[in-house]
Amino acid sequence: MIHFFNCGYIFTLILFSYAISNAQQIETPIVKITYASSPISQYNMSKDDMMESSSKASVYSLMQGITDYYSLYINLEDRSSLYVLDSTEQKKVRGWEISSTTASPVDTVLFSIKTPKEKTFKHEWIMNQTFFTEGKVGDLKWELTDEEKNISGLKCYRAISKNYPMLSVWYTKEIPVSNGPGIYQGLPGLIVSVEDFFRTIQLIEVEYIKSVETFKKLYNIKKAFFSEKKENGKNFSEEPILILKKGDLARSLYEYTHGKSYRKN
Repeated sequence: MIHFFNCGYIFTLILFSYAISNAQQIETPIVKITYASSPISQYNMSKDDMMESSSKASVYSLMQGITDYYSLYINLEDRSSLYVLDSTEQKKVRGWEISSTTASPVDTVLFSIKTPKEKTFKHEWIMNQTFFTEGKVGDLKWELTDEEKNISGLKCYRAISKNYPMLSVWYTKEIPVSNGPGIYQGLPGLIVSVEDFFRTIQLIEVEYIKSVETFKKLYNIKKAFFSEKKENGKNFSEEPILILKKGDLARSLYEYTHGKSYRKN
């Protein structure tokens, strides 16, 4: 269920559309969107996989109890944005009472920035390694489909990545802002749901923030941190290169998990 704060659903959509076209005239041009991210997808561990053995069932239960919560802040004045990890919730399950796992062990985005000029800066953990990547909106290529689905009252459309395996998203034109989790952007509407090999992501809340300065402070802190790491040159990469490497990793892990090569449907 998606929660729209401070007003009814239809009124919120009208207000959102008005805010986008009149951002400089309103007092709250910052929209905060909350996403919940799970390290389970149909590609890395399905319910059928869970039934194969007790050990797989145990791992499935552990991973099912992990949720990362992210905030996506969008500045409607200049279309800059910040996607940042807020917290990780882990429910203890039988057999994992003393587990120290606190996040998805394979892939976790710490933050991702989009500048007014549509450049992207991202900090990400992959297989316990840290990566800082620079790219632009459009590094991910999309195929728009005719598939439609209603998600929490929003009419959504499916898009599939053409250059990253097992990635599909559902976006809505009813919230007419081209943005989404991390670098998943560049579609004609807000991304509501994401699934790739590593995780599934779902939009859960939309609200306005009154303090533009709060957004700018957090944005500038993350951007300065990224610039420092880029200057050092360690663990820095161009985003298109990381997309290729993560794609290869996803295919390899799929083959290891399922005993067969990934074939696009």
